[in-house]
Amino acid sequence: MSKIDPMKLVLSVVDSDYLSDISVDELIKNKDLLKSAIKLAEKNGLYYYFVIRLNELNADTSFIGKKRWKEEKLKLSSFKGTIALLNEVSKDDKMPYLLIKACTNIPHVPRDVDIFIRNDDQKAIVKALESRGMECIHSDDVDTTLTKGKYMKVDIYTGLCYFTVEFIDGDFLWRSQLTDNMFGIDYIGLKNEANFLVMLVHSLFGHSSMSLLDFLHMKSLMGGIQDMDICRKYAQDMGWGSAFDLGLKELEIIHKRIYEKGEVISFPYLFDRKLIVRCISEMSGVHMTRSNKIFLHISLIHDKIVFKLRDTAVYNLLKSIAPARKLINSLGYYIRDMRGDKRSV
Repeated sequence: MSKIDPMKLVLSVVDSDYLSDISVDELIKNKDLLKSAIKLAEKNGLYYYFVIRLNELNADTSFIGKKRWKEEKLKLSSFKGTIALLNEVSKDDKMPYLLIKACTNIPHVPRDVDIFIRNDDQKAIVKALESRGMECIHSDDVDTTLTKGKYMKVDIYTGLCYFTVEFIDGDFLWRSQLTDNMFGIDYIGLKNEANFLVMLVHSLFGHSSMSLLDFLHMKSLMGGIQDMDICRKYAQDMGWGSAFDLGLKELEIIHKRIYEKGEVISFPYLFDRKLIVRCISEMSGVHMTRSNKIFLHISLIHDKIVFKLRDTAVYNLLKSIAPARKLINSLGYYIRDMRGDKRSV
């Protein structure tokens, strides 16, 4: 048998739309291939779902180790506890939130929780969360972050602005809210159209990359959107219609390469720098100074470096050292601030 790429096994296990000529039943007996696939799934935010699916397929997962699976279950408990806390604050303190950038269509345990709140509620909601045991570890125009103990890190947004451009306005997001459920707990999220727009913008311009989880989630959202012109018109009205079309075309090309041509594409996927620059250059309403433009290119270089280093031994070591982690995060905040990004308005 020719060597099978772990990506094919991951897709065969987690995505029923992915049809290949490989036998999953046979491949999951290949322990070396399975180990590589699990590592790849973990790197792409799919560890939880991949292992769940393997167990459903009666694969031998004993070699994974109880410690790692216990860590994942603890993270899941932390995630559920954090959503429950946000629901409590929303109900008791009358401060609603929207869960954003969340790949809710695919069972997974996220690294953090991103929420959108009303601008007037920012100080009050930080205070409310702190009174319930969380700690604000960073707050400026680019980022407001809380974390502590049993709770998952929470990033707070009151705006979605990249390179001086507001891509999605708050009124649109609030009109798009819905109550949904995952892992047995209710949360306030977004309808498919708004969810897709937020994911597309963040993937293209947040870090210039997307995980396989991000891609599969956007693929699922696209399947649930009856009229993509609704999204296109909104983007056009906000001045980034061309960027929307370019981003959507990129997703469609990737989809065709994987699902029709049978190609193996590496994930996490780094968007081409020329694509990002073209998207920005064709937007209306961009008011970038010379300094903003310089830091735009610095940010793209920074994103590529982080992309290459993420989940490597060196990266994990640096992130495990508090002063180094703080320095890395501060550098990222500074670069994004200087290129015109704002999460707070």
